[in-house]
Amino acid sequence: MIRVPRSRIASLAASASAIMLTAVLGTGCGTQSDPQTPAGKGTTAPGKSKASPPAQRVLNTPLLEATLPNQFSIPTDLDQSRTRKAWDNFDATHCQSEGWPDEWCSEALTIGLAAFTNLDDQELAIRLISFSDSATAARFFIGEGTVDEVGENPPGDQIDVYEIDQPDEVAAWNGKGLYVRQGAVVAKIEYTWEPGTDIPSDRLRSLADMVVQRIKQAQAGKPPTASAR
Repeated sequence: MIRVPRSRIASLAASASAIMLTAVLGTGCGTQSDPQTPAGKGTTAPGKSKASPPAQRVLNTPLLEATLPNQFSIPTDLDQSRTRKAWDNFDATHCQSEGWPDEWCSEALTIGLAAFTNLDDQELAIRLISFSDSATAARFFIGEGTVDEVGENPPGDQIDVYEIDQPDEVAAWNGKGLYVRQGAVVAKIEYTWEPGTDIPSDRLRSLADMVVQRIKQAQAGKPPTASAR
């Protein structure tokens, strides 16, 4: 029998221990690490997360005033501006003087008016009223006309056409009015003209389209640029 010196045995034992320690460290102590999550479970692939739709911006007084049509956005035969302004509704007196119902004025944030004329035979007034949310505006909006009065696929969330009762001094003029709601904003468009005036048949519809688009642009945080020209 061949005897191995004790120093040789100790050296072999130390080498074996070192090899075992290196193997354990090399595997990263895999027996104690957390298992990897299988692909497709509990993780979201890059770019696949569902983005929430942007919230509609509530139109305060400066934003509502910017939303009002200007002399560059209405038909050229009505480009003489009478006024274009918006007011805070801290005091409902001005809201009521613009013809909005008392119930609306009690919850409105701001109101606005843009009026135009050709100084001859046409007048246009566009009024806006802004609420804190769409539900409030929808609760107040009660139409009396029919949707088909403005054609198929009408603009806005709600729309209603009505006849304008003219005061005695302009009783001979013709007139049409229109309410349209887009989100938390309601617009009131009133267009009057002298009988015999050549008015495009789609004039009221084009004005409604323009106003709704300007409201949408403002609610999306963009400068209102929509035009009826």
